[in-house]
Amino acid sequence: MQSCEKKNEKTTEKTSIKNNETNSEIDTVKDKIEIGFVDTFEKLPKFVIDPTSEAEFNVQAETKDFVVDKIEKSNNCFYIQTSKQKLKFKEYGDNEHNGSEYLGFNKNLDLFAVQNNSVTEGLGFAEMTLIHRSTNFVYEIISLGDWSVSLPKMSMNNKFMVYFQNPEYESKTLSIAVLKIDKTQPSKHFLKEYSSCFVDNGLSIEEIRWKNDDKIYFKMYKSSLDENGNEFKTYKYYFAKIN
Repeated sequence: MQSCEKKNEKTTEKTSIKNNETNSEIDTVKDKIEIGFVDTFEKLPKFVIDPTSEAEFNVQAETKDFVVDKIEKSNNCFYIQTSKQKLKFKEYGDNEHNGSEYLGFNKNLDLFAVQNNSVTEGLGFAEMTLIHRSTNFVYEIISLGDWSVSLPKMSMNNKFMVYFQNPEYESKTLSIAVLKIDKTQPSKHFLKEYSSCFVDNGLSIEEIRWKNDDKIYFKMYKSSLDENGNEFKTYKYYFAKIN
């Protein structure tokens, strides 16, 4: 069992991305909320991660929550159409470091996912944004470091979503957070902080699989270099019960 006490105070601060840097029209949306502040999670229950086997991980169903479907694109921009407006995003690419990436659409929750990226003074920053198609409501998930959190992974019956932030720079802190989903209220109460785990184990998450709405399995790794300087990964497997 690994304790999940928060030790990296740096992540209590939000690194915001100005949308004029990414040429995003997300600021034109009136209904918007930021969710996932570390300070909020610190007041809520924590869960722990326990070791499990590769075989146990592999029997859990692999799912794809966000599907990258065909959307309108023009002049290095892409567009997302909600029930109320068409949102324009400048595409992120190899030659353009300030821009956005379309990560797909979740039809069960009616959510688009977009990652907004920017570079300031040589440092890269990113944040995850979820956009509800029917209500035009925007949920900006607070980064737990400098880069964006992972694309959220939904539980089997869409009652919860989990996301993570792998250790950055010299930090050993792995951050995992769970939001509760209330589909009866597709507005500012649609997503709510539920529980978290912040652990200094130096591991990074490669894949997450839910067993049900209560149990999560994690495939984690640690990178090392062999005698020839080539990177290789050593894998470990864990599970957590959030209730």
